Amino acid sequence: MLNSKEVVFEFLGQRFTFRAHISEEEITEVLAYLEEKKKEVEKIKKVPTFKLAVWLLLQVAHDYVKLKREKEELEEYLKGQILKLGEFLEQEKPSLGCS
Repeated sequence: MLNSKEVVFEFLGQRFTFRAHISEEEITEVLAYLEEKKKEVEKIKKVPTFKLAVWLLLQVAHDYVKLKREKEELEEYLKGQILKLGEFLEQEKPSLGCS
């Protein structure tokens, strides 16, 4: 388990400090992701910081929901494939010399 450590960063002109149980690598990745999303939003329209923050929140939430749905679909697909493999192996037991 990772130790809790203080994380300090600037985003949208604000300085944030909090304690987290995530690695420096993950923090850097999250901040890079948010920065990229911010640039996408700013390409469309210049908006006040508060609206930008809400827009970013909605974008990130949308990405999360989409990925969650894709993960669930993949899990269901894999479960089906595992069942098919189990059935195939069960049928092939005699030819494999298993009883």
